Amino acid sequence: MNLSRAKTILICAFLGLNLLLCYHLFGEEMGRLTRVAVSAAELRRAVRQLEEAGYLLEAKIDRSARKSAFLTVFPYHEAGEMLRAKFAPAAAPQAGTAGTLVYESGEAKVELHPTGLGRVEFKAGRELAGNQEPVAAVELQLKEWGLLYPEARFDYLEGSGERGVVHYVQLCRDMPLYSGYLKAFLENNRLWAVEIYWLQADEPLPEKVMEVIPATEALLQMAEHLGPSPHPRRIVKAELGFYSRDYDAEKWEVPPVWRFLFEDGESCFVNAFTGNLES
Repeated sequence: MNLSRAKTILICAFLGLNLLLCYHLFGEEMGRLTRVAVSAAELRRAVRQLEEAGYLLEAKIDRSARKSAFLTVFPYHEAGEMLRAKFAPAAAPQAGTAGTLVYESGEAKVELHPTGLGRVEFKAGRELAGNQEPVAAVELQLKEWGLLYPEARFDYLEGSGERGVVHYVQLCRDMPLYSGYLKAFLENNRLWAVEIYWLQADEPLPEKVMEVIPATEALLQMAEHLGPSPHPRRIVKAELGFYSRDYDAEKWEVPPVWRFLFEDGESCFVNAFTGNLES
C-alpha cells in the first residue's frame, strides 16, 4: 500500500473526527452566541422612536437573544456587621427607629437595619487623598478598610463639584444585581458616610430559565411608561441584570430587568419578562 496515501487518509480521518467532536461540544453554544434578537434596522427604528419622545440613546445595546431566570435572594447581614466591627467594636447597641440598632464610637456612628442595610457616618469625615480623582480615592480607602468586596463593580458617580455619591453595584453570576449596592458619600474631598446592602442568591432552577424581551422593546416600554420628556434625556447605560426593592423578609424573588441609566443618575428598571416598569 502507498505509505503517502495512507498518511493522507489518516490525517483526513483525524481532522474529520475533530470537526465532529467540536460540533457536538460547541455547536449549540456557538449557535446561541450568534442568535440575534434585534436587527440593525430594528435598532435604528427604536432609536428614532426614542428621539421623538425626547430620549437620546448613547449606550451600547446588547442585540443578542438572552435568557434569564428569577433569583431567590436573602440579605447578607455580615456586611453591616463588618462596619460595626471596624468602626464601633466596643460600643453597646442602642435602639433606633424601626428596629434599627445604633452603635456609636468617638469617630463614627454605625446603624444596622433589620433589612440588612448597614450605614456608617463619620463625625468629622475622612480626608481622601488629594492627588487622585474622587472615585480612585474612594476605592483606595474602601479597599484599605476591606469594604470593597470582589463582587463590587463601580457603577457611576452622582453629583459634581463639592458633593457627590460614588455608586457601586453588586455582581451576581457576572450580571449586575442592582438590589445590592455600596455607596460612598463625599463632600469637600472628605468621605462622610458609607452604606452597604449586600445579598446572597440561591442557584436558579434550569427549568425556570426563559428568554427575555429585547433591549429595544424594553426601551420603548420605558418611554411609553414615562411619557414624552419635555427636554432631551440621555441614556448612558443599558444592561441586563436583576432588581427588586428590598423587603423585610428572609427570602424573596428578584426578576431579571433591563436597567437604563440616565445622565442625571436616575435609573429606570423594566421587567425583562413582562415589560412592566419595576418600582
